[in-house]
Amino acid sequence: MRLSICHLLDSLAEADPTILSMSLMAQMEFWSTLEQHEQVRFLEAFQLLDSRKGKSVFLSLTSGVSYQEDPGQSNDIRHAIVSYLLKRMGKIALQMEAVQMKIIFNCFSKISSQISHDDCLHYVPEILLPLYKVCEGFSGKVIPDDIKQLAEEVRETIKNTVGIQNFVQAYSEIRKNLKAKRDKRRQEEEVMAVVNPMRNAKRKLRIAAKHRANKKRKIMTMKMGRWVHQKQRTM
Repeated sequence: MRLSICHLLDSLAEADPTILSMSLMAQMEFWSTLEQHEQVRFLEAFQLLDSRKGKSVFLSLTSGVSYQEDPGQSNDIRHAIVSYLLKRMGKIALQMEAVQMKIIFNCFSKISSQISHDDCLHYVPEILLPLYKVCEGFSGKVIPDDIKQLAEEVRETIKNTVGIQNFVQAYSEIRKNLKAKRDKRRQEEEVMAVVNPMRNAKRKLRIAAKHRANKKRKIMTMKMGRWVHQKQRTM
């Protein structure tokens, strides 16, 4: 049975009261700078962007228990909260339709232009990942030309904000991580082809069906684009 947050806090206190005290003090200091309606908005954002476990993650972060999907994630509660929300927004952008993707990319552009240089550097990995996948063709679906152009524009905004050197470093790190994941997946597929050929054959059929669907959507998108262009010329 999973421990409750209170039990986890008790365990931390028994292990090292100093760690717990410092963690809670830092978080209380952060929350003291927020109005009540701002705290409510944070909770609403977590629930909206992650209906399955958003509330539990939020309570974990704000009660002194560290929640970290990424072991390298900062212990700063403000950075942890914002990083989590940005990561969820990036996932949603890639999962949803073009309208939602456009909204989120515009949000990324606005956020990066309004926060400090240091904060932008901290959040670059979360913001750049979905932009990289769209710009480099790794989103796994057909992206309309206007959305790809928007992604490229936001990417340029990020580069101008953090500087070329920082941008190149972050962009290269994303490329390296994604390549490592693809290589690992490819190796697993090769093993599956030998160990479980039936399952591998079904997987190939699913991939082929997905490619056909993507091709069909791309053709429809191109036809719609031409139709809109012709209609605008006749107006």
